[in-house]
Amino acid sequence: MAIMAAAPPRATGHIFRPRSAIAAAVCGGLIAIAWAWFAVHDGGWLALARELPGIVLAGTVVYAVLIRPSVEVSSACVALRNVVTDVDVPWGALAEVQTRYALTLVTADGRRFTAWAAPASGRHTDARLTRGEVRVLGWGADEELPPSSASTASHSGAVAAWVRRDWRRALEDSTVDGVRPPADAAVADGVVRTRRARGVLAVGGVAAALVVLSAIISGR
Repeated sequence: MAIMAAAPPRATGHIFRPRSAIAAAVCGGLIAIAWAWFAVHDGGWLALARELPGIVLAGTVVYAVLIRPSVEVSSACVALRNVVTDVDVPWGALAEVQTRYALTLVTADGRRFTAWAAPASGRHTDARLTRGEVRVLGWGADEELPPSSASTASHSGAVAAWVRRDWRRALEDSTVDGVRPPADAAVADGVVRTRRARGVLAVGGVAAALVVLSAIISGR
């Protein structure tokens, strides 16, 4: 289940993916079908076989850049699914959530992980941050006013509000006998895990190699 940029934070266990991902999936599918149809129409099945690597490569790029990126929140961590990498940041390792250019998770050891799926919007949208929205986002009256990129009108602000809420819940759940653990204990457990999207890289790499090979053969 996905939430959109202007929506309020949702419950733990949901996935944020931009609305544009749906449009990209539909348009990409239609283009692939049309590409294949024209290949068969103009040159038969042999032509389709020659065009297939290009179709697969284009589809892989569209999927990796526009459809795959997401932010997933579970009871254990925040998972960033980017173009060709995945990052799992446990609540215990999270130190700060930033929104200036995109949703960025800062860990206790100073590492920064940016979410491809949740960029900050333009300055005109960000300027809509209001005092009421500041209260909804959980900032107190004595705290420094949050940056305009924290507005829930932007992808980064909407997802950051959601992440912060569940982060607070995770810390509260870890409280023993009503006493919150110190900050250093809160971040002591949990290991950040990063990995490559091997499926995307493998399919894209093979398709790219076949496109180049086909171009070399055709140029002879």
